[in-house]
Amino acid sequence: MMEGTGRINYSLPGMNYQEMLKKDKKELAVEFEAILLKEVLKEAFKPMLESKSFDYRLYYDSFLENLSRKLAQAGGIGVAKFLLENMRDEKGR
Repeated sequence: MMEGTGRINYSLPGMNYQEMLKKDKKELAVEFEAILLKEVLKEAFKPMLESKSFDYRLYYDSFLENLSRKLAQAGGIGVAKFLLENMRDEKGR
């Protein structure tokens, strides 16, 4: 918030809606599954990381991000496949 003006500065995200629509649907589904897997894995590792240092937690965050991407690219738990099978085509609306 800028002082004295009462206005909030907001910058748009890097990828706008039009760019997102142009992306490959399979790529988006796999990316979504990777994010979902990372969040699940973070919760599973949370008790183990509670008493660890910031560096250690940062390392595990990076590890879990890469692990979740690899798992999703290898087929994951089927979320991406489910999304793709149930996604309506733009022309079919």
